[in-house]
Amino acid sequence: MPKKIPVPPRLLGLAREQAGLVSSLQCDTVGVGPSRRRNLVTGGSWQRVTRGVFDTGDVLSTLHPYDVDRLRSAWTALLANRRSIAVGACALALHGVKGLPRRILPEATFARGVARKSRDGIVFRQYAAGLETVEISGREVVTVGRALVQALPTLTRDQAVACLDSALNQGLIRTEDLARIRSQLVNRKGSLAVIASLPLADGRAESPPESHARLRCHDAGIPPDDLQRDFFDARGRFLGRADLVWYLGDGRWLIVEIDSHEFHAADRQVRRDATRQNGLVGEGQNIVLRFFPGHVTGGHFAGEVAQILRQEGWRPGRELPPRPSRRRAARAR
Repeated sequence: MPKKIPVPPRLLGLAREQAGLVSSLQCDTVGVGPSRRRNLVTGGSWQRVTRGVFDTGDVLSTLHPYDVDRLRSAWTALLANRRSIAVGACALALHGVKGLPRRILPEATFARGVARKSRDGIVFRQYAAGLETVEISGREVVTVGRALVQALPTLTRDQAVACLDSALNQGLIRTEDLARIRSQLVNRKGSLAVIASLPLADGRAESPPESHARLRCHDAGIPPDDLQRDFFDARGRFLGRADLVWYLGDGRWLIVEIDSHEFHAADRQVRRDATRQNGLVGEGQNIVLRFFPGHVTGGHFAGEVAQILRQEGWRPGRELPPRPSRRRAARAR
């Protein structure tokens, strides 16, 4: 039996940066030629994704499976042609924008509006010349603003707002950029619903489940009074930062926590969340509800929140106590 030749670590390291994928050109560069690639595919170690692209199965263990799926689509489109440029949802995934659907279409474009025939589920878009791009992991990717204009019309309202929230929260775009995005969306097919949702974007949301929860409450006519609000006890000790809050008057709050770690929380994170929740309850003056993402999308979330608000006599537009200063919050933590 012939001795198995190990795959060079350099190539596997590159694969981990590319959601497990490598191109024929990258393989040739480190000495993994056509015959070696055929053997790896035949032996079941690798899989052929499309012409010139191979799945090594070697991905970063820190990536959530959903992120792996999205990045695989992005890298499939990029590696299928060495001159391609990532666009749309694929570009957003490479920029680290959250809120995209789990499965996105592999898509790319080429400079100067060059046309290419789509193949194997990869769509090569033809855009006008002069796209604004940046470099990510050695490849051209359109800017976040341009990628949002391309991708938003293909997303649901909740996905679009979650992506905008994520881009704002990470500082990838600024609030004033929304006006430019709106102007570029005006003449794009299917963009009317997206344009209407732009005012709903809020960069304070720290995860897509938080964005979805806020939208459920907006639709139910009970928008939160505040987001990501810091709470302290009577001695000034930091208790926690609440995701969504409603002011009930007399120093009392309804606090809603959205647990984004439903399926992969470590024990340490669970304990930290429980301690924070106990602190936020305080001495009985606050009501704290904790939901998982499945609760938010299940249809009963907004009804439960609305019921408590009715029972507690909440009314919108009530003047809120001043927010604690950021300096005080940082010092307390």
